[in-house]
Amino acid sequence: MHPPPSISDPMDNSPYKFANKRMRIPEYADPEKIKYMIADYYALIKEIDTWVGTILAKIDQLGLTDNTMLIFTSDHGEMLGSHGMREKNIFYEESARVPLMVRFPGRIKPGTVVPDKPVSHIDLFPTILDYLEAGKHDSDGESLRKFIDGSGKDEETFAVSEWNPSEPGVPHFMIRSKRWKFMCPCTADSKVMNALYDLENDPHEMNNLLGNNSDKKRYAAEGEMMKNELVQWLEK
Repeated sequence: MHPPPSISDPMDNSPYKFANKRMRIPEYADPEKIKYMIADYYALIKEIDTWVGTILAKIDQLGLTDNTMLIFTSDHGEMLGSHGMREKNIFYEESARVPLMVRFPGRIKPGTVVPDKPVSHIDLFPTILDYLEAGKHDSDGESLRKFIDGSGKDEETFAVSEWNPSEPGVPHFMIRSKRWKFMCPCTADSKVMNALYDLENDPHEMNNLLGNNSDKKRYAAEGEMMKNELVQWLEK
C-alpha cells in the first residue's frame, strides 16, 4: 500500500492550502496513517464491484443484456491523502475525475476506449437519448456518441466543474482540457488565487503555474486561453 505521491505537497502556491481543515487534520498528510484509510476505501470499492456483478448477472438471467444500455460512473472521487487532504469538494484530479464506462451490445464495440477526451455528467442525458433514438431535448451537454464511434476523435473537448459560490477562500470554477486545468473564483475582487496546471508534465498538480509563481508571465497566454474557454462555456 503506497501513499499518494502528492501527500507531502506544501501547497505554498495552491488555492487549497487552507481548505477542508487541511492544517487542522494532519492525519491525512501522514504516510503511515493514510495507508489504513486507503485500505478501508479499497474494501468499499470491492463491495461495489461485488454488487455490480450481482446486477449484471441478474440482467443476464432476465435475458435483457442485449437490449440494455449500462452506464457506470460516480458523482465524485476522494482526495484520500493527496496533497494531505480529505473529502471530495476539490478540483484536483483525485476528487473531480471519475470513471465513465458504457455498455450497449450491438451499438458500442466491446473494448472501445476513448482517450484524452474530458467530458462531463451533463453529457450523459443527450448520449442516452442519442443511442435510444429518442430524439433531441434541450441540454447543456452533448452526445458522446461521436467520440465513442470515433467520428469526433479530432475534436478538442473541455470539462467544466463548479463549486458553491457562497463558500469563500476556494476556487468556484474549473475547466479542464486534455493538457491544461484552470481554476478561479467567481468574483473579480476575490483574494483566491487563480491556478493553472500542466497535466502532461505535472500529473499530480503540485506546480501551479500562476498564483505566486515567479515565472507566471510565461504561462499567462495559456491561463487566458482556458479562462476564455470557461467564459464561452458559461455564456453558452
